[in-house]
Amino acid sequence: MNKTMERPCSPGIRVAPRTTGSSAYAPARVRALFDAMAPTYGFAPWLSGGMLGRWRQQLAHGLHAPAPGHRVQVVDLMAGGADLWPALSRRLGSGLHLTAVDFSAAMLARASRHAAGPGLALHPADALATGLPAGRAHVVTSTFGLKTLDPAAYPALAREAARLLRPGGQLALLEVVLPARGWLRRLLPAYLAALMPVVRWLCPAAAVHAALAGYLRRGFDLGQLRHALRQAGFGGLRQRRLWPGCAVLLTAELTGAR
Repeated sequence: MNKTMERPCSPGIRVAPRTTGSSAYAPARVRALFDAMAPTYGFAPWLSGGMLGRWRQQLAHGLHAPAPGHRVQVVDLMAGGADLWPALSRRLGSGLHLTAVDFSAAMLARASRHAAGPGLALHPADALATGLPAGRAHVVTSTFGLKTLDPAAYPALAREAARLLRPGGQLALLEVVLPARGWLRRLLPAYLAALMPVVRWLCPAAAVHAALAGYLRRGFDLGQLRHALRQAGFGGLRQRRLWPGCAVLLTAELTGAR
């Protein structure tokens, strides 16, 4: 893997202005949370019972397979520790070039230690203002970052994804959600509440992951996100609930004028 980042991780990372309806969405607060979680982020697959990896595989499997010998440029927004890299590598093969974008220096440092491959580049930047070249990506992805994004920022996210993509390029967004009703809506918060004391006992530093439960309870506005994507020129929007019903995969293609 290219462990030399495209820019140094520093407080000077470019951050787009946002309208924050809640201080929980303030970029500095979200960045600090993920910086704190980075050393123990290996707990996340265990906390999900392996479902995070399964859902990432489903996202990757839904992407168009490249023609033999073709290079595929992917930009992963709010990429964290580049945990989507293994699933994309299996699906897209040696022609994959992935740019993992995140404004948490600690998460990108984790990616430099745990992800591997000559086609992986780490890019410290805000997902709403990446500074990457326009119109070069075949695919833009984002996994499990939408819940920490203010809904007022959805149009900026949609515009940046559209700017990055080539015409006809694919967009795939994945997020954990609480079902509107039923046993899963009751079970998931109860499971997390029961599990966190065990996590604190096993590794006190991992207790910071409990903060994500608050974002999960707030959820994210799928209707508002779909509207923002259409306004940015995306069409063919498809929404798929992933088993057992607490994750949503939203896919689209760039079809309209930006």
